[in-house]
Amino acid sequence: MNRLFNIDNPIMQFISKIFDLVMLNLIFVLSCIPVITVGASLSALYYVSLKILRGEDPYIWRNFWKAFRQNFKQSTIVWVLYLLIIAFIGMDFYIINSQDTMLFAVIRICLWVVCAVLLSMFLYVFPIISHFVCTTKQALKNAAFMAIGHLPYTIVLLAVCGLILYLYTVSITTFALVIMVSGICGFSVIALIFCIIFDRIFKKYEPEEDSPPRNTHINTPEKQCRRS
Repeated sequence: MNRLFNIDNPIMQFISKIFDLVMLNLIFVLSCIPVITVGASLSALYYVSLKILRGEDPYIWRNFWKAFRQNFKQSTIVWVLYLLIIAFIGMDFYIINSQDTMLFAVIRICLWVVCAVLLSMFLYVFPIISHFVCTTKQALKNAAFMAIGHLPYTIVLLAVCGLILYLYTVSITTFALVIMVSGICGFSVIALIFCIIFDRIFKKYEPEEDSPPRNTHINTPEKQCRRS
């Protein structure tokens, strides 16, 4: 019985990980309620998820709010920028869909391509902000370069997002199921899955292990950043 409840027991470690993911998901959902804080919340979510994946500091609450505060300004700027772009593209689609000509059909296809590029950058930029210290301009450029430079990984990320959107729309039952799972652990589980990919990518741009992480610069696809 004592061995069953031993903290080193694989079953207890698994239960602990599940608890961490549920707790992380709850904190993330609550922190997104003001809407304007979604960017900072995403950065904090990826920061903690990568630590969980790498078996580092397990303090969910402390690490989440630490990353939230550190990246708040930069993440919020990027988030607001994306909201403005979404609003602009939404207006474009509204205008184009009211026209039925070949020219507007071509423009519509171009807009969908732009949306795919922006979504790809969106998937990368907040993990980059959470993991590296760089300017907002560098973060956006590096998100674009990584999305293109690691295209197979980007396709996998987009496919997962597409699957989730499909489940949202396929039926009322799956919609309710996705909402329920998202409220319990959905966001944190998806972030952890994405971090499996980001971990492989980021290791290519991190400093050597014997170098001080806060003082050693690393080469990213665009310029130089430091690991946070």
